[in-house]
Amino acid sequence: MRWAWLLLGLLLVAIAQQEPEPSFQTTAEIERRGKKIVVVKSGPDNPPAIIELRDLYGGVITALDAEKKSLHLGERVFTTDKLTRFWLEGKPVQFADLKIGQQVRLEAAEQNDGSLKAFDVQIGGKPEGPSLSRSLFADPPPYRVQITFGEDAKAFGAIARVEQIREVNDFVFMTGGTARYIEDEDRLELDLKPGPRAVEVQQGQSRAWGSRLDYDNQSGEARVAGPIELERSGDKPLQGSAQRMVYNVDDEILRLFGEIRLVQDGRTSTAESAVVHEKDRIAYLYGSKERPVRSQNKDGFVQGTRVLYHLDTGDVVVLEGVQGEFQEP
Repeated sequence: MRWAWLLLGLLLVAIAQQEPEPSFQTTAEIERRGKKIVVVKSGPDNPPAIIELRDLYGGVITALDAEKKSLHLGERVFTTDKLTRFWLEGKPVQFADLKIGQQVRLEAAEQNDGSLKAFDVQIGGKPEGPSLSRSLFADPPPYRVQITFGEDAKAFGAIARVEQIREVNDFVFMTGGTARYIEDEDRLELDLKPGPRAVEVQQGQSRAWGSRLDYDNQSGEARVAGPIELERSGDKPLQGSAQRMVYNVDDEILRLFGEIRLVQDGRTSTAESAVVHEKDRIAYLYGSKERPVRSQNKDGFVQGTRVLYHLDTGDVVVLEGVQGEFQEP
């Protein structure tokens, strides 16, 4: 009997060891027309996610105090320190580069003593709204930050930034790279690397890779910079390429632009642009009279200015401007 209890105890221990530990994921959420765009940090808390809450100010510098490293916008006084970042035309500069009369945009927060501390100073910039919330996510391999666009599409990358400007707009940026947490400054030092395959987008059976993703919640479009690589699984797998692509959250359609090339089941099709309806398993390829869509296999070719492409098989139907040439059997 004692052995039975020992075996039962070992079994309970084994079951307990198999029980997964609870996972706590840091997220940021945006909503557009009833659909949620959710950014999730999936990896460990090193580096941690960083959330910044900032008030936005703008105006002309009326006074500068080089000793205290403070600047005045009218009656408001803003302090700066080693954490403050100064920018001019997207390039980092120093406090010494500030001049009275310059237009500036400030990201600041009120401190416990009531003073205003500037964390970000952009020379020549103007505030987009009253305040913003910025969330920074970074995941080391093999983990990746994930963006879900409603229930239709997902994107993955090493680094993501979410900026929500109150009463104005929301933005999401994603690319490759690494991040290092600087604990005494409570910030992430990012090394962005927007190279090929830095970002992956998944929709249905289709996967696409690009160098960076920029989502604008006002337009509902996620723009992916190239070079674009495409793959679609199935009985007749598809491989392709393009210069750039755009995913629209509202209509759940993927658009490709520039030097499109699709290879499937011995057929190669080229076009200037394309509209991909993944749910319907079709795409429309577009060209011009000067550069028509062209689809070719060992039996010959067809071309036109608008072509229906079947994603499962690679079969094509020329809808406008049909021309063709085939080998006789």
